[in-house]
Amino acid sequence: MAFGKLNRHIFEASFCLFLMTAIQTASSVKNDIHTEKQLTSGPGNKDLDNNLNFSPDGSKLVFDCRGEQGINENSTLGYLDIATGKIVYFYKQRPPLLGVGAASFLDNNSVIAIHAIPGHKYDFTERGGMIIPIDGSGKVQLLDSRNISAPYAPGALRGGTHKHEPDSTGNWIGFTYNDHIMKFNHASDLRNVGVSHVGRTVRVPPNSDGGNFQGTSFSVLLTTAIDHPKPGSDEIQRAEGDCWVGNRGYPKDGRHILSRAFRGTVIVLENGKDVPYLDVFMVDIPKDITVSGPLGLLEGTSETYPKPPRGAVTHRLTRTAENVDHRLRGINGHMRSSGDGRWISYFGKTLINNEVVNQVFCVSPIT
Repeated sequence: MAFGKLNRHIFEASFCLFLMTAIQTASSVKNDIHTEKQLTSGPGNKDLDNNLNFSPDGSKLVFDCRGEQGINENSTLGYLDIATGKIVYFYKQRPPLLGVGAASFLDNNSVIAIHAIPGHKYDFTERGGMIIPIDGSGKVQLLDSRNISAPYAPGALRGGTHKHEPDSTGNWIGFTYNDHIMKFNHASDLRNVGVSHVGRTVRVPPNSDGGNFQGTSFSVLLTTAIDHPKPGSDEIQRAEGDCWVGNRGYPKDGRHILSRAFRGTVIVLENGKDVPYLDVFMVDIPKDITVSGPLGLLEGTSETYPKPPRGAVTHRLTRTAENVDHRLRGINGHMRSSGDGRWISYFGKTLINNEVVNQVFCVSPIT
């Protein structure tokens, strides 16, 4: 059973019936409305990332121009005006600075994208979020602050962020993160999930090489990946593939809890070897993220990763890694949530004629 021991997280009959009805309705629609249509043309690549490519009003579609070399060699962002078909290139970096992409609309007039740090070669730990207006003015704003010179500042990060995803209000922006201090001082390059609270700034002192910078938000990590998780435990080695749970959070006790779902890498002991598998997790976000939690300082130390704020509670939602049949262990795909926050979707595994087949599953965050 792909859900392992988590029997309480199953589809309700009414939900399955809804899906079946929707599929039957869609298949009865005339084929002519599903005709493929090319939207862009002309030279240069156009690449869509996996976040909020459409503007909130649905009139524009943002893209970057990365080629085979990826974001680290890209310098340009553009958007397509869907009604007119016009392509507008609204942002271009000036060489030697290279590294911009994976843009998501923040509102109808601006996007948030991965951006390289001036004077530094693009790397997972050498990048940040940049808020960029689409009017071509170039009046950009850094999202996250960065502080790689001790003493570190609470609310500032020490590495690079990506996969920036605003919530429905635009006040919170989720991201994934790699830490510069731990990578280069301790050879530990773990990925974590974090969140920025827009509009709450942090004072960061400048440093000689420009590696410190001032952003427009207070940012923290929400997860605590470790290099060597205990096999069979809920400890994780990596967190990514994250999404917001619901448009307003998930419902609980008459209120909505702000939360990020993510896939976490757990370790299982198989034939005397540590084997990694992915399962679905989520982490609740407290309203006040400025207070250090029981695991350590928000800003971390020279020897440790930054730690989550007080009240950031992590829940493991699936236990596929505990399936007796090892072929059915693990999940995949980026997490996606229903608007009401009651369901989180992912790719799981089933057996058909004794062959492993990926299927779409849902799990509920509601206990």
